[in-house]
Amino acid sequence: MDKNEKKYSKDYFKLVHDEEILLDKPLKTKQLTYWQDTMSRFTKNKYNVIATAILAFFILLAIFVPIFTPSHLYEKTNANITTLPPRVPLLEKLGILDGSKFIKGQPIDVTTIDPETGLGYPTKTYQKEYIDMSTLKNYEVYGADRSPQFVGGTNDLYINSGRFAYSIVTPTKVTLVDGMTIVLDVDKYETPGILKVYAGEFNLGSKYTSWNDLTYIGEVTTTGEHTLSPLENLELTAGDSVFFVFKHEISDRSVKGSEYVSFNSIAFNSSVENKVYSGYDLSQFTLLGINGADENGRYVRQDAIMTLSSFKYDVYAALFADKLVVIGQSEYDKILSENPGMAESITLNPENPKKWTFDEGYPIVSVVDISSIKIGPTVYNSYHVMMDGNRVIGFESTPYFIFGTDTFGRDLFSLIWLGLRTSLLLGLMASVINIILGIIWGAISAYYGGQVDLLMERFKDVWGSFPQITMVGIISVLMGPGFWALLVFMVYDGWIGVASITRIQFYRYRGREYVLAARTLGASDRRIIFKHILPNAIGTIVTRVILSIPSIIFLELNLSFLGLGIGNGQKFKIGPIELTGTSVGVILYDGQQQLIAGNLWLIIYPTLVVSILMITFNMFGNALRDALNPQLRGN
Repeated sequence: MDKNEKKYSKDYFKLVHDEEILLDKPLKTKQLTYWQDTMSRFTKNKYNVIATAILAFFILLAIFVPIFTPSHLYEKTNANITTLPPRVPLLEKLGILDGSKFIKGQPIDVTTIDPETGLGYPTKTYQKEYIDMSTLKNYEVYGADRSPQFVGGTNDLYINSGRFAYSIVTPTKVTLVDGMTIVLDVDKYETPGILKVYAGEFNLGSKYTSWNDLTYIGEVTTTGEHTLSPLENLELTAGDSVFFVFKHEISDRSVKGSEYVSFNSIAFNSSVENKVYSGYDLSQFTLLGINGADENGRYVRQDAIMTLSSFKYDVYAALFADKLVVIGQSEYDKILSENPGMAESITLNPENPKKWTFDEGYPIVSVVDISSIKIGPTVYNSYHVMMDGNRVIGFESTPYFIFGTDTFGRDLFSLIWLGLRTSLLLGLMASVINIILGIIWGAISAYYGGQVDLLMERFKDVWGSFPQITMVGIISVLMGPGFWALLVFMVYDGWIGVASITRIQFYRYRGREYVLAARTLGASDRRIIFKHILPNAIGTIVTRVILSIPSIIFLELNLSFLGLGIGNGQKFKIGPIELTGTSVGVILYDGQQQLIAGNLWLIIYPTLVVSILMITFNMFGNALRDALNPQLRGN
């Protein structure tokens, strides 16, 4: 024995609890039922709980918002309130979502240009008092449009390839006056040519047999300003009204069609009037050709400038402002009778007996004038009144559209939840049918295996091999586009994914000891499938089905782009529930067409709702999978 090895006697050892009697102690915690344990696991992750609460909130909004919102706001179109931006109470006081819209690319009215700032604004559609002048900006763009919105630039008369000449003619006749001169300001010749000037009775080449039918005035061969006197020609006399023709000629036929003469302006000056054609006015000259074999070309405007503006515009204030309308005597009397106290609230204008005002809260704000027509002994009055802008459009007061309105003038907030109800119902129904068919098919295939599995798998492969676009076309033709056609399409191959997941899970669990024990004890196939295998696989299957609901919503969106979706305006009933043809996919499809117009809210809010919906469905599905997994019981 090693000298370093120690010896231990039995005195070193002692039995623990040798003299103590141990008894079973009662459990300090209450035993949980299966569903209590399931809920315990489900609520273990607080983020999953939050996601579930958001999902439940969305579902409640989809159910109740359309119920408590007046139906005319989302069912009927209103051309007066199309594409209104969002307006939210309280936030509007902070300048956020206040019903204003940033307008871009609007041509200015040149008469509004401020000499100090050099800035102008549009007046055709917009009113100055509702423009935030601190946000007003101007910028210029170049273009070739023959439009009055473009100013300046040149107008170029081209000769096409294979031709010698082409001409332009004044848009209206010009009356000759003693001392009249024609001033041509030629900017450029691309190739040496001659610009000949004629006077004629017609502005159509078909009215002439040759150029000898017109009166020759003179010609120009160089750039710069040139003055011609039409009355120097003995064939013309003062008082005649003629069209002036300007013909560009070259010595040889054009090869590339690039020969042109560029005009800055053409002026007709006299002691009576000086008429200058330039820019847009000059672009309105029309083309004229007499001999088509030798004459052809094009007339192009170049380097014209259009001044555009951008600014913030109070859309709600402009739309719901008081409006001047003309109403008849009967309508005026009807408004007074329908609003007690209105007649008594009149305040007369002492300086004008045809003007008076009413107190606030009545449809008519004031009467600004009265016009009368006497037919026989009867006098008919017409009242020029300032109507309350809200009532003209159909509202008691200026409304709040917190998501704005769509292109049909419908409230986007209630429309989204109405559409979500349809989309969720479509997804839920398709998922329920898919899970029933998929579980039955996948369970039978995997449980029995062998030839049964092989045949069922081959059938599934063949069934799912048909192109989706072909199938949706066939289904739409047979049933017509709509809710039921979409449901059939989403089911016809939607169950295949569930069947595949079920098959994998059954192969995973069918060889486990508890399954073999159940089979040994004589359990039926039905009991083994639904009692022993399916509960263990249900978590993964349910997750797949839950996640398929947002996928179905996106599928419906894609079909809407092809015109095979539910479509606007359709209505259908499922039992006592009546649904419209509006879905999230339809709303997104309508909204994406407004992106170029800058109405971004039409795509932002539906996209945000769908995105949140997908995230919450994902988290809810994962939480549900963990909660329904029997292997995690007690964890």
